[in-house]
Amino acid sequence: MFGRLIFPKRLLTFRQLQIVKLKRGISSEIQRTDAQSGESTNAVNTGVIQKTDEETLMYFDNVYPRATSLWRPTQWYNFLLTNQSREAVREKIMKLASPPNNPITGLELRATIATQRDGGVFATFLVPPEYTKAEVNAKIQQNTERESSKSIISFFTKVAAFPVKGAPWYEDLRRLPSNTIRIEFEDKALTEEELYSLFRRYGTIIDIYPPTAKDPTATIRYRSFRGAICAKNCVSGLEVNNTVLHVKYEPIIRGHVIRDFFVNHPRIAIPLIFAFLSIAAVLIFEPVREFSIEQKISHTYTLSKDNYFVQKILSFTSSTMSSVKHLWGVNEAEPEQRQLWQERRELVSDLKLWLEENNNTFVIVTGPRGSGKHELLMKHTLHERSNVLYLDCDSLVKSRTDSKFLRTAAHQIGYFPIFPWLNSFTGLIDLTVQGLTGQKSGLSESKETQFRSMLNTAMMSIRRIALKGYKADVESGHGQSTIKEEDYLQQHPDKKPVIVIDRFTNKAEMNGFVYKELAEWASILVQMNIAHVIFLTESVTPNQLLAEALPNQVFKFMTLSDATKESARSYVLSHLQDNFPPPKNDDISYHPKLYVEDIDRALEPIGGRMLDLQAFVRRVKSGESPSEALDKMVEQASEQITQMFLSEKSDTTKTAQAWELITMLAEHDSINFKDVFFKPLFKSSPEAGLLELEKNGLITVTRNRGVLNEIRPAKPLFKAAFAFLTRDQQLSTVLKTGYLLRLINFETNRIKKWEEELRMLGNVTDQKLFRSRLTYLASKIEASNAIVKDCEDQAKRIASGS
Repeated sequence: MFGRLIFPKRLLTFRQLQIVKLKRGISSEIQRTDAQSGESTNAVNTGVIQKTDEETLMYFDNVYPRATSLWRPTQWYNFLLTNQSREAVREKIMKLASPPNNPITGLELRATIATQRDGGVFATFLVPPEYTKAEVNAKIQQNTERESSKSIISFFTKVAAFPVKGAPWYEDLRRLPSNTIRIEFEDKALTEEELYSLFRRYGTIIDIYPPTAKDPTATIRYRSFRGAICAKNCVSGLEVNNTVLHVKYEPIIRGHVIRDFFVNHPRIAIPLIFAFLSIAAVLIFEPVREFSIEQKISHTYTLSKDNYFVQKILSFTSSTMSSVKHLWGVNEAEPEQRQLWQERRELVSDLKLWLEENNNTFVIVTGPRGSGKHELLMKHTLHERSNVLYLDCDSLVKSRTDSKFLRTAAHQIGYFPIFPWLNSFTGLIDLTVQGLTGQKSGLSESKETQFRSMLNTAMMSIRRIALKGYKADVESGHGQSTIKEEDYLQQHPDKKPVIVIDRFTNKAEMNGFVYKELAEWASILVQMNIAHVIFLTESVTPNQLLAEALPNQVFKFMTLSDATKESARSYVLSHLQDNFPPPKNDDISYHPKLYVEDIDRALEPIGGRMLDLQAFVRRVKSGESPSEALDKMVEQASEQITQMFLSEKSDTTKTAQAWELITMLAEHDSINFKDVFFKPLFKSSPEAGLLELEKNGLITVTRNRGVLNEIRPAKPLFKAAFAFLTRDQQLSTVLKTGYLLRLINFETNRIKKWEEELRMLGNVTDQKLFRSRLTYLASKIEASNAIVKDCEDQAKRIASGS
């Protein structure tokens, strides 16, 4: 309810209500029904304001703050103003209507009805006997205008009083005041002049829209809300020219400014809203992402083995178990001594020493595939550190879709939350805007930009981790009060996180930008001296990319090679001797239940590749004999070679090249580059073919001053696999036949190309001009034809089994 109905002390009877002469009142049937039912809240209390002939009804505006919305913000505003209780308002109206300096003798305020929505009050006065109703109304208007003008802020608080001519309908509908009113006529409509003369007294009128054939109502627009409010409350229900006027507010039709702005200005609106969303995302999600990356590196609030408290518990339990074993006479060797040979222990010591130095640490660890770079670094060098971030380039560059790439990168960095679907959504919006405006909106970000943003966020988290103890160190007095952050990092290299970037190279079929971005990011970390960076690569080719990213930095190189025969033998026996009684007389070669001779024979083809040695140890521990383990490993390696390089799905030329190298390396430990240079399959582009096979892991090519020199199997076990493929009769028959067919196809295509050239030269009138070229082509065709004939003969012999 927007107000409260206040009745006079003398209640009116039903008979008296019936004789009240109002132009608009309550239906007699409604009143009779209320009286018969004895309802406590009747129609008089809820809608129409009634008065007798001895009373006058005045409307006072600007008494309350006017409501501007359905949420009624004036409720709290009333408490900030002067006392606006019912008694205070009645006293205020009485002072305005009958002030002490000009009182109306005998004037009595009978009732007040507040319309807080409109900001006014209906007041019912008892007309004194010595005055007429018209005289009382005139005096009340004059007194109100004079008294309300005395206030200092009368421009805002001035109150006006108007006699109520109609039958005001007190309602609490959800209709807000407006500066436009609509008049409905029960009979003949008033003219524009009549409307102006009737409604102008309540305020300045801007325009009048008289009734039309389509719209029988009239509309009046005032300059201010006050004029429309007073006209609605004072005129509604008035009878003029035998027609009753019904006045109501015209709803304010507010234009959808925001919607229209977006519809009419997509070039500006769409980028603007995404700019606001980006700002909100930065303010909300960026701190969360930095915290998530910190947890990924430091594991402060996780239950992994890298957590500080978990490490303390594991350290206590492991030390307790070691003491118990010592009491029982069990001597447990140190993990590093059991799992590494002497050369690698020295490499581990060097790596730890480099991480403890004060200089900027930028380490490149190289070694062939399977040499154990990852295990050496993560398991033996950094296993005691809790601030390590590991990034695998291989999983990044092999991500097929943008969303998969972003999810993989976010998972490795610890960047959370991430919304990869948003990239597709903005891309769709970008296409839509381009279709509408002809220009791209620039909303969609490439995966390169988003990956760079992830790295920048990670850089902030890494810096915070590195400087975590800086403030406490300075405040505790351990350092000088003026110590700089750079000096603190220089004095505490152990506080800096270690960033490990594995499988780093400089070429990739897709997502090749990852290497450049990581190289530049790592260079910034080292230059800022907030992290140690270690790259794991299989070759020295990425060095140029790293040198460009960090031209003034001296790199530390470490190369992992295959173990020597002695080291490999010692490594294998040190792992297998736990399954057997200890050696007698400190003779490591004595194993009663293990044939050392068989192990030596098995290790000869396996070589010193770390992963192969570990696989051999696992097989022997599982119960296989050394010879059985070797045979299974050779068979597995040959199957891998067949599937990767000799399958029918592979490129025909590449498959033939792979088989030709396999047959040559099966007989020799290495072959020279010049032995391959003039082979038909390699003759067109020998370097490209060899480098492709090296990249895929079939061979290893050594270089002499940048020139290809020797060709070897990618790992020692592959030589045994090559020999297995060539010696196995059934398998060799299939593979060699396939090779011959591919070679025939290769030479046939060459012959077709030369024949096409001969056909074109045959149309030349003077053949003497191209005699030398014709002779050259004829010799080439003859040589290729001889190769085809020889391959066909070999294929026939293989098919016949001879």
